[in-house]
Amino acid sequence: MTLACPVSCLGLRTVGDLVRLLEEAGRLARLPDEEHPAGLVAHRHPRGVVSLDCPLECLALPGRTVNRLHYYRKSCRTVGDLLRLLQSGDLLNIHGIGVGTVADIRRVVLRAGINPDDWKVADRT
Repeated sequence: MTLACPVSCLGLRTVGDLVRLLEEAGRLARLPDEEHPAGLVAHRHPRGVVSLDCPLECLALPGRTVNRLHYYRKSCRTVGDLLRLLQSGDLLNIHGIGVGTVADIRRVVLRAGINPDDWKVADRT
């Protein structure tokens, strides 16, 4: 990779991807939060892990998937909202989300340390 390569060479598709890359670079450089690149303020995770109240962007889902989820009745904004849709089977009712995308979502959720099979709707309260 050279400086002449397009940004897509970095695997960036959305501004969110760029923000996550810059936050990770700041973490690796051990910069204090107030000195993150580009003045970005990182979303804070309780106990350092993704929680049910975190926004979908904390899961590093593809931008296309996040957009589909955001515009589904405007009701899927958090990890908890996503888990409710996953549990109910309603994800497949969202235009543009099929079994492959559902499998990808399950993998991303597991990678974030949440087992969707162990999570119950009652856990939300």
